[in-house]
Amino acid sequence: MEAPQVQPRILIAGAGIGGLTAALALKKLGFENVEVLEQTAVLKEVGAGIQLGPNAVKVLHHLGLGPALEAVAVAPLATKSRNWASGRTIRNFPLGQECAQRYGAPYLHVHRADLHNALIEAYGLGNVRLGKRVKTHAQDGGGVRVALESGEELRGDVLIAADGVHSVIRGELLEGREPRFTGLLAWRGMADAEKARHLGIERNVNAWWGPHRHFVNYYVSAGKRINWIGIVPAGEWRLESWSARGDKAEVLKEFDGWHPIVRGLIEATGDVFKWALYDRDPWPVWTQGRVTLLGDAAHPMVPFLSQGGAQSIEDGYVIALCLARLPHDPAAALQAYQDLRTERTARVQLGSREAGQMFHQTDPLKKLIRDVKFRWATLTNSQEKWRRVDWLYRYDCEAEVAARLGPAVAKAA
Repeated sequence: MEAPQVQPRILIAGAGIGGLTAALALKKLGFENVEVLEQTAVLKEVGAGIQLGPNAVKVLHHLGLGPALEAVAVAPLATKSRNWASGRTIRNFPLGQECAQRYGAPYLHVHRADLHNALIEAYGLGNVRLGKRVKTHAQDGGGVRVALESGEELRGDVLIAADGVHSVIRGELLEGREPRFTGLLAWRGMADAEKARHLGIERNVNAWWGPHRHFVNYYVSAGKRINWIGIVPAGEWRLESWSARGDKAEVLKEFDGWHPIVRGLIEATGDVFKWALYDRDPWPVWTQGRVTLLGDAAHPMVPFLSQGGAQSIEDGYVIALCLARLPHDPAAALQAYQDLRTERTARVQLGSREAGQMFHQTDPLKKLIRDVKFRWATLTNSQEKWRRVDWLYRYDCEAEVAARLGPAVAKAA
């Protein structure tokens, strides 16, 4: 594959899913001068599941990760939304072959560590600099300067901040715009599928909707584990940490009286974890000159559309495609990336908030209207169910970039 004639030096802060997607896409597009800086000394992902809509799976296929995903992912048959106590199906949305044919890629569930490992293997662990925490950054007409906490200084032509919701770089770029606490707490756990076999859990996204809270479970790790997440009012908890352990008895109390599958799955789990949920209001400016934001650093969102990881993956591919078309003008490439992504990610952020309100509905009349609408769509096989998500799953990164910047100079394998 022919590399761009101009080779800007690209610094990426953060080796999570979004940062690694950007790095791998740049590598596939022929960029050789990319440096990924990761603050942790050991590169690993947390033990949680992630849902990948067709929009994200298409990107990962473009980057050559299809076989790796096939070995570890689970393709659910449907999303089934159920009443929290009775288990009655409220909504049944197909996610099998019909979904894959409509959008050009399947809907998949993966363990975050499995996806992270696939990205690392494809990009190369040796290409990631570990234990490199960014302290500050600055830019001038000649490029970007990054100071690390170790005292080391690096220079580049582009800085991509993929360093999460509490991004140091975002804090400097957009001072005073701190993450918003949602008032919600997420419990999560991972159960061995064999230990939960007696519950008869279907190969679906099973979403249990209840007053002020909801619970979601699905298979990962080629069907060997069942990932679950329970969203509840946070009380006094404010810590946003994927590694904060909790008390299983506390989770069971939160879901007292819920369906036996929900409680049985919690009981079949070993360690449980909890973290406070933060997001931000959509903001139209992520870029200043040669510095830009990606993923949660740009648009953290609540998980109710299951698109946080998917939007980071889209970001990573779009920014790489923009830099491939404008390698001689990095600032213009970053501006194009911002212009292409802000409206879409804002829609996902706000849609995620709205979905959470719908899941947790307590008003009897509004809850009845919600349930009747979804059950009618299921019974009549209404096409409205597809039209409501076409905008989300049909998104094509390459087509969007080509429409703005013209045909590709180099195409990802």
